[in-house]
Amino acid sequence: MVGATGKTGSLVVEQLLDRGCRVRAIARSSARLPATVVGHPQLEVIEQVLLDASDQELAAYTEGCAAVVSCLGHVMDFQGMFGKPRQLCTDAVKRLCHSISEHQAAKPVKFVLINSVGVANVGLGEQRTGLDRAVLFVLRNLLPPHRDNECAAAYLAAEIGNINAFVEWCSVRPDSLVDESVSPYEICPSPVTGIFTGRPTARVNVASFMADLVLDEELWGAWKFRMPVIMNK
Repeated sequence: MVGATGKTGSLVVEQLLDRGCRVRAIARSSARLPATVVGHPQLEVIEQVLLDASDQELAAYTEGCAAVVSCLGHVMDFQGMFGKPRQLCTDAVKRLCHSISEHQAAKPVKFVLINSVGVANVGLGEQRTGLDRAVLFVLRNLLPPHRDNECAAAYLAAEIGNINAFVEWCSVRPDSLVDESVSPYEICPSPVTGIFTGRPTARVNVASFMADLVLDEELWGAWKFRMPVIMNK
């Protein structure tokens, strides 16, 4: 698990631990983990800046994992959006998938990535309004985090693809994330709303769906190699 100290990532950790999973979390500082999981016997915390880890270290971190979950994201301040590393998500996805492949496990490892509804699933030829296309063009060219999200998803779709012997993937696209309690939610293969008409998505619902993908084989079979959109009902 990477991005475990973020608002959504910490909820994924809680969900997985509550369901009896063993979780290995890579975090810059364990002090930023929620109090609800600190000291949990099923949680192993590795204090490490992910992109500073060597290939050998990453191989050790991913060894034996049935799934790898990435909730990494840019901090939404000036430094987080325009400073380095600009390709945080993409570089993390590339390096993690490479380390997974190095193990050549008998069963493919699940890779679950949190992304954004603003990222298109090019393989589906998703349609956007002219206004939405204009807004996304501006975001792509002015805000590095948006381009980073696009590149991370494109790497999974184009480079890992759906015939990789060692990695299977799913890129989860929530709409506007909000801090709300658990509620019914909807999963769609493509966006059904526009940039300015979207529905909010509770972080805890996203965490629940991502944990379900890790643990529910039938659900995983339905959504692997896809980019589902999640929204509150």
